[in-house]
Amino acid sequence: MVAPGQTPGYLQVQPTPTARVNECFLNVQEQVEAEGGQMLCGWQIWEWPNVLVEAEFHAVWFSLDGRLVDVTPKQEGEGRILFVGDPSLAYAGLAKDNVRLAIRDDLLIRHFIRVSEEIVKVMNRGERAGTYGYVSIPAHEIEPLMDARSLLGRSIAEGRREKSPCLCGSGGRYKYCHGRDFPW
Repeated sequence: MVAPGQTPGYLQVQPTPTARVNECFLNVQEQVEAEGGQMLCGWQIWEWPNVLVEAEFHAVWFSLDGRLVDVTPKQEGEGRILFVGDPSLAYAGLAKDNVRLAIRDDLLIRHFIRVSEEIVKVMNRGERAGTYGYVSIPAHEIEPLMDARSLLGRSIAEGRREKSPCLCGSGGRYKYCHGRDFPW
């Protein structure tokens, strides 16, 4: 799917003392400058059980002795990640959207994936596309999408499906309530 012909494997997460969460490219660049080796780009694979699999553009350190190490700390403190290298990728300072695949066919999951894709598009629209780190986005552009993703995420986490009562409390099924709000 994301790296044809490549084999995924688990890597240890061994953050460097100065490494920052969500800054894998900068962290690996600093590690290469300090210890040698090189950056290997690929995909960090996450699973939301029974919901979706998500591949996140990611970089790890390829040490001089041939080890692959994730030097970037994780928000939830994970000690290892599933990673697949992708020789066709290189970091060029621009964001790359995650690849998401629904595990089951459900309107809530499809909408969650589409809203996630729209958030990335808004964050990388126009001159923001070349911005690294903090990106300022007008509230009217991003807040409705973030609210929608939050509603969808909570609904999915609670085990709701497209025919379940909508989380908004209207009593109607999601499919005919907030499910209609999405143009997809």
